[in-house]
Amino acid sequence: MAERAEKKSTLILRSATEVKKYTVRQKIMRTAIAAMIILAIIIYLISVLYTKTGSFTVSINKFDATQYALTLSDTRDFYTQTALLNAEISKEITNISESWLPADLDNIDGAHNGDNYVAYTFYLKNAGEGTVEYNYQMYIVNIVNDLDEAIRIRLYIDGVYTNFARTATDGSGAEPGTTEFLTERIITQGQRGNFGPNDVTKFTVVIWIEGDDPDCLDDLIGGELKVAMDFDIVK
Repeated sequence: MAERAEKKSTLILRSATEVKKYTVRQKIMRTAIAAMIILAIIIYLISVLYTKTGSFTVSINKFDATQYALTLSDTRDFYTQTALLNAEISKEITNISESWLPADLDNIDGAHNGDNYVAYTFYLKNAGEGTVEYNYQMYIVNIVNDLDEAIRIRLYIDGVYTNFARTATDGSGAEPGTTEFLTERIITQGQRGNFGPNDVTKFTVVIWIEGDDPDCLDDLIGGELKVAMDFDIVK
C-alpha cells in the first residue's frame, strides 16, 4: 500500500510539473504571437504612412517669433493654407525625353501629373507682419535601385526653371542641359531676402526619368524616388 501511494504521489507530482511546463510554454507562445502581431501592425502603419505622404512633400519649419510666418498653398488665392503639402503620386512611370514635356507645366496649380512625369505647382506666402529672409532646400528622402542616376528634376521659381541631375557617372561633370545635384542627397538649395508681408513665390516641381541619359538602363526597373522640399525663415 505504501509503495502504491508513493507511486501515485510521484505521478501526481510529475503531472503537476508537466502542467506547469505546458502553461509556461503556452504563455511564451501567446506572448510571442502577440509581439509578432504588434510588429506586423507597426510595419503596416509605417507602410501606410509612407504611401500617404506622396512622392513629393513640401514643408515649413516652425519659427518661434509670431510676427514672422510662412504659409503654403497649392492655389494662388491661398483659400486653404498649410505648413505641409503632399503631392499626388504617379505610381508607375517609364522613361521619356525632356522634349516630350508640355509647355504649360508652370501654368496649372496643384498636382498635374502627366504621362510618365510628376508635376506639382504650389505657392509660398509671407503671412507675417515683418519682412523676412527664407531658405529653401530640395533633397532626396529615399531612393531604390539607383533611380536617381537617370532622374531629372525641374524647379521653376517665379517662372524661371532649372533642370537638375546627378553628376554624370563617368565623372565628366553635369549631364547636358542640367545643373548638378549639390550632394548625394541635396538636389538644390537657395535663399531669398526682402520677402515682405503678403509677398508670394510660385514654385513648380517636375520629375521624370530621362530616356536619353546613358544610365537609363533596365537595372532601374522597379526603382523608387521620394523627394522633399523644406522652407525656413532665417530673418
